[in-house]
Amino acid sequence: MSPKDARERELVIETLKWVVEGMQQIIGGNVEVVLHDLSKPGHSVVAIANGHITGRSIGSPIISGPFDDLGLQKLMSGEFAEAGKSYSIVSDYRTRSRLGHELDSTSIILRDEKGEAYAAFCVNADHSRLRELDGVVKGLLASIGGAPQEPVEPESASVDDLVQEIIQSGIAATEKPVAAMGREDKMEAVRHMNDRGLFLIRSSVDLAAAHLGVTRFTVYNYLDQLRGKAPARQEKQKSHRPDGS
Repeated sequence: MSPKDARERELVIETLKWVVEGMQQIIGGNVEVVLHDLSKPGHSVVAIANGHITGRSIGSPIISGPFDDLGLQKLMSGEFAEAGKSYSIVSDYRTRSRLGHELDSTSIILRDEKGEAYAAFCVNADHSRLRELDGVVKGLLASIGGAPQEPVEPESASVDDLVQEIIQSGIAATEKPVAAMGREDKMEAVRHMNDRGLFLIRSSVDLAAAHLGVTRFTVYNYLDQLRGKAPARQEKQKSHRPDGS
């Protein structure tokens, strides 16, 4: 049964926090389990086990997740939302950690009675160590008697750093400088940014627009078209956007 109001949504999230904590005790160190409260995209992570895999901790933003996150892309597009269904599952897809490790990922998007996504429960398994077992064994044989190496973990980036990184990677994906971009190129850059969840973050539209040399209303137009909606509203109507930016 889907939650009917904010109180019921919060009860589900609080219950799932205990699930994540319990799983921490039984899963191996190569499996990350993370719970997002989607009402707080700037610090959505409310519970996490084995956050070293993606460099996240409680309070990390949703955009700090692994690269090529199909679950996040589908959440942004809304393409798998079904009326009356309390959850949607995106399973068995590959993502990449910020260290370049391939992860096997599954995301469960939870929806309330109105069909709006309010939480995401995600699992990311890093099997790179198994794939590198041969190299590890050879390394151990070569370093018998030496001091064990400490595992390298990615540094936790700030929201501002992540926003800038996503904007720059979106621009780089077009393989053109901004000055040489046409309309389609800029829309493609926005598509990459959207797929990474950038526009869940407050004021990110203004930053993306500034980097692309367009107005925020143009970015909204691109998003409407990418999501299959009719071309945008007039600029004077854009002030009603929920992010208040």
